Amino acid sequence: MEPNYLNQIADPCLKIYASLLIFIGIPGNIISGVIMGGNKSNRLTTRILMIILSVADTAVLLTAVVRYWIMRVLGWDLRNLGLVMCRIHTFSVAFTTDFAVGALCAIAVERLLVVAFPHRANSLVTLTSVSLGMTSFGVTVVIKNLLHFWMMGPFQATEPGWNHSTSDNFTEVNLPHLSTSGFRCKPSKDYDHLFKLFTKLDLISFAVLPYVILFTSNVYIYVKLRKQQAILRKSRPHTASTANVRLPGKTVTGPKTVKHAKETTELQNFKKSTQAHDVQPNKRAKRRPDGVIKLLTALTLIHVGCTLPGTLFTFVTVYFKTHFDSLNNETGVLIKSGLVMLVFTNNAINFFGYYASCTSFRDSFRNMFSCFTTPSFGWCSLCLTVTHRSDQSLHRQICTADNVHVVANKPEMAAPRSNER
Repeated sequence: MEPNYLNQIADPCLKIYASLLIFIGIPGNIISGVIMGGNKSNRLTTRILMIILSVADTAVLLTAVVRYWIMRVLGWDLRNLGLVMCRIHTFSVAFTTDFAVGALCAIAVERLLVVAFPHRANSLVTLTSVSLGMTSFGVTVVIKNLLHFWMMGPFQATEPGWNHSTSDNFTEVNLPHLSTSGFRCKPSKDYDHLFKLFTKLDLISFAVLPYVILFTSNVYIYVKLRKQQAILRKSRPHTASTANVRLPGKTVTGPKTVKHAKETTELQNFKKSTQAHDVQPNKRAKRRPDGVIKLLTALTLIHVGCTLPGTLFTFVTVYFKTHFDSLNNETGVLIKSGLVMLVFTNNAINFFGYYASCTSFRDSFRNMFSCFTTPSFGWCSLCLTVTHRSDQSLHRQICTADNVHVVANKPEMAAPRSNER
């Protein structure tokens, strides 16, 4: 199939796809930030990180995808307005994409710390530590991407064929034959060697390192939760034997109390250490050990599924570029455009990941939607928080940041509940 025919098919598809990313992704990110940030069953640090992730994803769509949509629909590139706009916008896209990935990794690391160090979670994972961590990461990303202010400049055409210098950057795509006034925003040839080194560094920091962090965190949390489940299952058969049986004139103590005291104490301490401090008493939903891993797994699968094809393509074009010398320029740009749009899909569909993996998110979204279909707008403020259900709904999963164990209460006993989580 000829390249011109491919472009005629792909061009309208990419226009529609970019439009969908903008008009579905931005509202979805806003709704996700409102619901997850207002979910009182989550730790305060997790809610803040969820809001940061939603804001960062929205910033990516507004800077990168909007520019691409303008290029496809209107036929001009705002970076070509001048050298200042070229460098500022390139830096903005690089910063927001890096920061969005870092925010996702921060959520995984925060969950990892809570599960790995349950007895010290409230002292390790605090508002101060999260603020310092994200600020330090933001400064690091700024320093890394300041190189764009030196590397980006007027572009001079080179030999025919697919120009690798326009395609090495992980999330960068430039369309040929755009209307310009003679200025083209591309990496300057004076910094060609530096740009190649930066591309390899960007590949590691944007793709490889986040993969390692997300995979390690998910595996560790999964193993830890299964271990806690095993402890709970082992302690259940001996509940009756560990209780003191009061008889007339004497008290009989179960024979296996000492044997299982250590496991019971460990489970109780684990429960107490992972409790947050912002849920009202007698309204805490029943927890399930799979809740925390479901949400992280959904976000991880979205990230890996959307970025892995672009990662592999960038890897082979950087390290095996001689094999692509014969690739037609229009075909190369077309392939890169599709992969870059797939990368930016990662910043637009977290809403669907939350909706698929989190019962409380679905309930809150439905309540929010019902607010705008009823005349009683005074109740809308209640719809932005996670509602507390009846006893029947307490058996549902709550996507809580501390959802790392099971609370087992006898149905016939009304055990007192702590005010802290």
